[in-house]
Order: sequence, then structure tokens, then C-alpha cells
Amino acid sequence: MNGSGPLLPHSYTPAQIQKKDNASMNQTLATAIGSAPVIKAGMSPLLLLLVLGPENTLCECPFCNASIKTAVQYTTTSRTHIAAALWCLACCLCCVPYGSDSAKNADHYCPSCHRYLGTYEK
Repeated sequence: MNGSGPLLPHSYTPAQIQKKDNASMNQTLATAIGSAPVIKAGMSPLLLLLVLGPENTLCECPFCNASIKTAVQYTTTSRTHIAAALWCLACCLCCVPYGSDSAKNADHYCPSCHRYLGTYEK
């Protein structure tokens, strides 16, 4: 060890090392600049960002690549139960939050392949 850098195999010259470093940096830059994300076998397509709201949303399904308007199913949560308890204390109308979608989460699904896309939490 001569203190001038990391230990390298003797078969590489400094020019080869510099060339290899430049090639890997160019590949990294090409990936970061603007190539679309590629989903390979075994990767989860949920890594793609979907902007979902409380209503149906226009987007592209990451599973079947179809341009869709999401199907929404509203689910009750602890927030729904708390709202029901408050309504019950206020005026004995505890069923109001269960009949309204305002205190429920919106689960989005693809109408083509029926896969779960995400949840909009209220």
C-alpha cells in the first residue's frame, strides 16, 4: 500500500479506470435526465406516483397501461366512527357519517384490470 489511493488489481491502468468511471457516470446521468421509469419483473409498479383525489381520477393504470378513470369505493375508518359518535352526542343522528362519503377514505381501482391503485385518506 503506497497511500496514493485504493488498492486496484494490477491488470487495470489508470486510463482504463478513468474510462470506466466516465461510462458509469454517463449512464447515471442518462437515467436521471429523462428516461421513463422501467418496471422489470419482480419490481412493484406502485413505485410510480399516482395523484389520487376523493373522486374518480383520470390516469394511466401502472398494471395494464390503459388510460382510465378510476373506480372509487369508499371505506369506513376510525374517523367515520368518531364522526358518528360526535353526531350522536350532538343530535342523536349517528348514521349521518355512514351515509355520507365525506368521512370515508376513497380506495381507487382500475376498471379494466380491477387492481388496487391507492387510497385517498381524508
